[in-house]
Amino acid sequence: MNLQIELKHSDEIQKFLCILNLGMLDSLLEGALTFEDAYAYLYRPYVAQLLKQNNANKAIIDLFEECCMLEDIRDIAPEKLQDAIKLKKKETLDLLKSLSSTEKSMYWLNKFDE
Repeated sequence: MNLQIELKHSDEIQKFLCILNLGMLDSLLEGALTFEDAYAYLYRPYVAQLLKQNNANKAIIDLFEECCMLEDIRDIAPEKLQDAIKLKKKETLDLLKSLSSTEKSMYWLNKFDE
């Protein structure tokens, strides 16, 4: 199986990453994924760098930089981890709500209807 996701517009990329981040945060919160998984899938400095290079909203860049530090919170202050994850979820939802809507919804998966 080969899954391709094609996103060309900055707003759509940011929306996609916010939606993906909500799932990642929920998965961490519920113990469905480890921090090692989260790092492999999404929480790498590269994501924030890529967003910077593409002139993304500063808030989303900051959000992904901070999500990369959740593992540090787990290691240094584990009693604060659950609250930190919940805060990142709220920030992600607020950011998602603030992103402008496109005139027409875009298909994220190539050849979805074919």
